Amino acid sequence: MRIPALAATLLATLTANAVQAAPPPAKPKLIVAISVDQYASELYRRYLPGYTGGLKTLSHGVAFPVGYQSHAATETCPGHSTILTGRHPAATGIIANSWFDVKTGSTVYCVAAPGSSDPNARGPQNMHVTTLGDWIKAAEPGARSFAVSGKDRAAITMAGQHADGVYWWVDGEGFTTSSFAGPATPAVTRPANAFDKATFAAWTGARPTLWPAPSATCAALEKPETFGKIALSGHVPPDLAVQAEANPHFAATTDFQDNLRASPLFDQLAVAFAEQVIAANRLGHGPATDVLALSLSANDYIGHRYGNGGPEMCVQQAALDATLGGFLDDLQRLGVPVMVVLTADHGATDAAEREHAHDPEASRLDGTAFVAKLNKYLEQALGLSYEPIVGDDPQQLYINVGPDAALRDRVRDATLPWLKQQPEVREAFTRDEVAAASVAPGTTPDALTIVQRFHESYDPERSGDIAVAYRPRTSFGVPRGPGDVVAGHGSVWDHDRQVPILFWWPGASAETRATPIETVDIAPTLAAIAGVATPTVDGRCIDLGGNCRR
Repeated sequence: MRIPALAATLLATLTANAVQAAPPPAKPKLIVAISVDQYASELYRRYLPGYTGGLKTLSHGVAFPVGYQSHAATETCPGHSTILTGRHPAATGIIANSWFDVKTGSTVYCVAAPGSSDPNARGPQNMHVTTLGDWIKAAEPGARSFAVSGKDRAAITMAGQHADGVYWWVDGEGFTTSSFAGPATPAVTRPANAFDKATFAAWTGARPTLWPAPSATCAALEKPETFGKIALSGHVPPDLAVQAEANPHFAATTDFQDNLRASPLFDQLAVAFAEQVIAANRLGHGPATDVLALSLSANDYIGHRYGNGGPEMCVQQAALDATLGGFLDDLQRLGVPVMVVLTADHGATDAAEREHAHDPEASRLDGTAFVAKLNKYLEQALGLSYEPIVGDDPQQLYINVGPDAALRDRVRDATLPWLKQQPEVREAFTRDEVAAASVAPGTTPDALTIVQRFHESYDPERSGDIAVAYRPRTSFGVPRGPGDVVAGHGSVWDHDRQVPILFWWPGASAETRATPIETVDIAPTLAAIAGVATPTVDGRCIDLGGNCRR
């Protein structure tokens, strides 16, 4: 559904009628930082006129409809690592969801605990910096910090180094944690165990509703679609969910768990459990400011599986709005000063086939085949008997030729001109070019060049040897069967970089600002509101009513 004109009119009206924001709480007892995974600014603006619940409430605080994850690595792990650290991925060290370690010849998952033989060991050990929760805990005795998400990498990177409890969903088990992420004492695991037990028991007795019925607005978007090599009916509930629910024991099946993630119910579970964490720990009622980080993952799974331009995302937006509405009501019932911020880890583009109707340049790229084609060329041109390029992510290419520096240079020098001749490629840079592309202080995120966007994601120990920017609105991969990814993100372009940033507290006056702030501005802004010192950060404090002058 495309309604940019209506959304633009509403935003213009809000801006024209903006009043001076009411002062934020002098000292909030609870800060809640919410990330909606894969929540593009253009998606927010598209549905803004129809929000009636929590997203409407949050939009009537101090709203920045077009904020930025300003870097190039617009993925879940890097994006979440910026929100409460105030640092770009170049500083957090989280330059991708996974990266290739040339020294060991292995792939590193961003929150895999180094040195552990446990494949489920997850923690912040790969992250070089601390978070808002860490800062407040260091400054104020008795402060607590918790994080909840459907994804381990989202919870961990928002929680930081010294959280009191970090939880994420594991299929078939429910919400869990790891001693590598934070305490895993009975006091920490007890709320999760109780919630999980009650949830699975309820599902055994009655079928949960994965998808609510579509509204008339959403139903009007239902139509068959073909993405890559798969055909979707376009119905809600989606066919995959209906088929999973047809199994008489569906709650225990992997099909159900898979469809749970890609459904509005997944966010409802995360919010319900977050409220359990608040209650179990009496957050907001302690001697200091508490922090709760909450990342909602359903948007991302739904966007990947069905795209963001159809009835599935329409239903998800309505459900998310309602879920957040109930959550904000419950936060206000705590009876303590609360400060809330909502943003996203990255944006996204719709499936290329549907996006093509709005942007003729939108296209689909088989990244695996593209890198294989490059390797075949290099093998022939350089007389190699093996593939010299590792390109699991075709936007970050690693030269894997061992310690032979001269050969490495030859591979690089042959790869660059080949890439620049490909119609799919807009720009390509060596690691030296990326490293040298420093950003002058005061440069706004909308003014960054392509190579500077890569620079903000660059880590000399972890980044690739060649950074590649493909055409805007490129969907990577070719869907071949039910459940395959049809659309995504990860590029340098604004459709992946632009995200809403919404600050709200009870009593806030509605003010919409066009300033292109960044997600790295969130942590120093909240730190100023909480009255704690900010360590070295890349962001700046955003004035919400005198907080930056304290």
